[in-house]
Amino acid sequence: MSGMDNGSGRCLCGAVRFEFTGPPNWQAHCHCESCRRACSAPFTSYFAISTGKWRWTGILPAIYASSPGVKRHFCTTCGTPMAFEGESWPGELHFFAASLTDPSAFAPTAHVHWNERLAWGASDDGLARYRTPHRMAGDADFAPVLALIQAVFAPMAARINPPSSADRLTAADLAATARTSEVWTMDEMGRLIGVVILTPKPGHLYVGKLAIDPDFRRQGMARQMIGQAATRAKVLGLPELRLETRVELMENHATFQALGFHEVARSAHPGFDRPTTITFVKRLTSGS
Repeated sequence: MSGMDNGSGRCLCGAVRFEFTGPPNWQAHCHCESCRRACSAPFTSYFAISTGKWRWTGILPAIYASSPGVKRHFCTTCGTPMAFEGESWPGELHFFAASLTDPSAFAPTAHVHWNERLAWGASDDGLARYRTPHRMAGDADFAPVLALIQAVFAPMAARINPPSSADRLTAADLAATARTSEVWTMDEMGRLIGVVILTPKPGHLYVGKLAIDPDFRRQGMARQMIGQAATRAKVLGLPELRLETRVELMENHATFQALGFHEVARSAHPGFDRPTTITFVKRLTSGS
């Protein structure tokens, strides 16, 4: 992944030290609030090393369980944060890049939790930016979600027949859906920019009402939302994603095919003697 095939690092006082072999699994800048607060910094930079390829060579760091499933390693003498581990990333430890003996070897490829960033600490370095999706509770305010869905679906009205169900959707409908299914959103500095509804079905997770703010298209947002759907499907033990789109919306077909979906069926709405809807499926593997 980079020229950092092995290396070492230490805390400020030198009591806690580590060594690793092999290239990192990934390297990135993290902007989540908990990491920022743990380091009193606008963002933190990590690289991940698989278990068995790293070892502590000085004294062992202390461990603080900062939240459920998360442990933070630090030096008790000088207080230097040394590493992060979490149940969501089994089999690897995340070391702080700035603790490296040679920090210049660090080669990040992305910003994660980008939507939690501080405006004054943002970087225009051209790296990929990944935001954190959030699941909405049934008692949340769904008016902004409804507005985004209807704004994104509105231009389709003149092209499709019959009309989209988005035209009849209400905030109350979305709240009810959030109680029985899953409504996931993405924001940008407090502005809602993406939404998707995920509904578990026998043998698959149905992806509905995927809507991305036009100002944030061509930034990988749809891919990130589909990635979240894939993550949820795997958690639920469902082997594939399914979605439907209208026959007339050729650009949508191309987008979904680029995201790994393929057409499996065409169907007609009641009263129509021609196909009006195409069903797309994405089979999930360990890497998708």
